[in-house]
Amino acid sequence: MKAKRIVAIIAAAAAAVSLAGCGSASGKAGGNVKSGSQTASSVVADEKSNTGVEGVLDANADPKNTETSDETVTVAFSAEPSGLWGAGTGKVENEAQIVDAAIMDGLVSVDRTSGEVVPRLAKSWDWVDSTHCKFTLRDDVTMTDGTPLVADDVVYSVNCWMEYSASSDTGRFLSGAEADDEHTVTIGFNTEAPDMLYMLAWSNFGIVSEDEVNALGGPEAADKNPVMGVGRYRFKEWKNGQYITLERNDNYYDKDYKGYFKEIKLIFVADAASREMSVESGDIQVAYDMPLNTAVSFVGNPSDNVIAYSFGQVTHLWYNMGNKAGATKDLKVRQAIDKAIDFDAVANVGTAGFSGPALGYFEESSPYYTETFTPEERKQDIEGAKELLKEAGYENGLDITIVGMQDMSNMFTVLQESLRQAGINLTINIVDTPQFVQAANGGDYDIICVGDLCDARYPAMMPFFIQSCIDNFNIGGSKYTTPEIEEQVKAFIAETDRSKAKEEAAALEQTWKKDMYFSNMYKEMKAAITAKDIKGYYTIERGFIDLTTLYK
Repeated sequence: MKAKRIVAIIAAAAAAVSLAGCGSASGKAGGNVKSGSQTASSVVADEKSNTGVEGVLDANADPKNTETSDETVTVAFSAEPSGLWGAGTGKVENEAQIVDAAIMDGLVSVDRTSGEVVPRLAKSWDWVDSTHCKFTLRDDVTMTDGTPLVADDVVYSVNCWMEYSASSDTGRFLSGAEADDEHTVTIGFNTEAPDMLYMLAWSNFGIVSEDEVNALGGPEAADKNPVMGVGRYRFKEWKNGQYITLERNDNYYDKDYKGYFKEIKLIFVADAASREMSVESGDIQVAYDMPLNTAVSFVGNPSDNVIAYSFGQVTHLWYNMGNKAGATKDLKVRQAIDKAIDFDAVANVGTAGFSGPALGYFEESSPYYTETFTPEERKQDIEGAKELLKEAGYENGLDITIVGMQDMSNMFTVLQESLRQAGINLTINIVDTPQFVQAANGGDYDIICVGDLCDARYPAMMPFFIQSCIDNFNIGGSKYTTPEIEEQVKAFIAETDRSKAKEEAAALEQTWKKDMYFSNMYKEMKAAITAKDIKGYYTIERGFIDLTTLYK
């Protein structure tokens, strides 16, 4: 057995909420995740349901692959990651998470067809108490360096998460880990959350060994050359600015899994139209993360499959109520903006016609969904908006700004026209991701669109109502929450009875509705375009593509 390393139980540092770390697995999240391996979940994935649009396919709907080949599949991302082991360097990026899920297994995963937490490197688990879970590891797993998986590998991984990612969702909810014996490890958490296993299924919780990382030259070197861990595929090559190549792991421990493609090649094409054209020309087989409206415009193209799916996240329009806030500090102004919005038109553009306005904080497939607003309350009320603006002292008009990213620009234009009818002039500021985070942290906006993934009761959910999150990711500032609301959120996350949790969520929503911290917009959806002969489009957390399930 490798030398035993025990991670001391310590409090995680105050967290910064990353865009990549606000949630994970898809589908309906459920109740008490107490014991066992096969009975740990009561979620039901929602992507498998029919899209309702002719010619548009669902994710997670094809049969699983049963064949292997010597072929290569080429997948186009919109951006190149800066590294591939964010959990060990403190940087977690969407593209890196997708690669990590292919090359590094975690203790558990989530079956997207059933929504259940299922074994991966851990074959079973039991909650020792409300904050400690004991995992029994498989004894047939060989790491990339040829050594067997042991409990010390899990302890080392937890140590890395806590040390390098203490300010992100990867590390901030952990309190430590201890190897009980060679194949048993207990992980401690610093908060009560029965759905914690769903979080451990995220791809940034891949298990590696200290020997592997040291052999690669340490965490920074491993970030660029992650030949470590164990996964369905192995990292092969990264030619900076051009491509990343993964190679099928033919010695993978789970013999029920079949990887069809020998190699997966990832290229980087920022322009969505160019990604689609590359599919049409046959240069690539999958164009990932396509704007929804762009993707559906290719329905009927003989060269393409169009895939669209929801993943448990609702877009919210948040009002700045912090120290730098202007008119949106006033409740009447927030209520006026809400009344002026044509939610039907906004949702039609935001979901490409797939869905209507969100009537609650949660996506409708969630077991915690409540129809907090009736459809009638979501109807545009221009006269009501004007009256509220008059009462607030803005009868001659109101100028406000919104900050957002390119993929929402069409929806912002519809929102702008809605507000104009009530005398509200909306200036749209489209920025890139770093600028968006900077604006959010600085409070440099009047309104801002941010989705909150709530498909399971992770300790990371509802982050904008937890003061430690708000202090570091200022969506609206400290006025968004009170000690009472923060305790309500924590109680909701910790509740083991799902029916009680639903009641607690409904009570929270009534508070938020009364004070109008935000407006619910619509459920978010993802889209991709694939070549006609490509099947097996499955997802991991947050609707990210699972590279390992593609086949012909």
